[in-house]
Amino acid sequence: MIDFTLNYLSRLRFTIVFFVVLVIVNIVDIYDDLLEGSSMTHIIEETLMVLVFLGIIGVLLKKLAESTKKLQSLHTELENIKSINEKQSAEMNRARESYSEVIRQQFHKWNLSKVESEVGFLLLKGLSLKEIASFRNVKEKTTRQQASNIYAKAGVTGRHEFAGWFFEDL
Repeated sequence: MIDFTLNYLSRLRFTIVFFVVLVIVNIVDIYDDLLEGSSMTHIIEETLMVLVFLGIIGVLLKKLAESTKKLQSLHTELENIKSINEKQSAEMNRARESYSEVIRQQFHKWNLSKVESEVGFLLLKGLSLKEIASFRNVKEKTTRQQASNIYAKAGVTGRHEFAGWFFEDL
């Protein structure tokens, strides 16, 4: 979108320069025609052409100013959105950290070991038992047993109830 707008502004500037050159060439031609004694009809026609070109230049300059103002407005809006996004990202990070701490505290209340806590976090992140085993370089059977221990200590029957325990109020 921005590339398109910048190309549009470049083409608009080029067109303005083109018409300015036409005006200059026509003014020089009118001056030569006056010196050579050309007919007044011819001079009036060329003068009208210069006035039309000046009108076109005026319209193009107005369009350029409006487009530049709109582009600056869009740029400001984009910066504001980036700022809001950064602020929200910072808030989300703080919320994640706080929520992670709440989960850690609950794991501590359930007397989960360090390994069980790690597996518990990976379960809450949605990893499968096979993925957890691979991530931790252990057998899937070991991970399955650790998950069962976690569920027993938490007083839940399985993975969904375990996750639901933390996300129920959300």
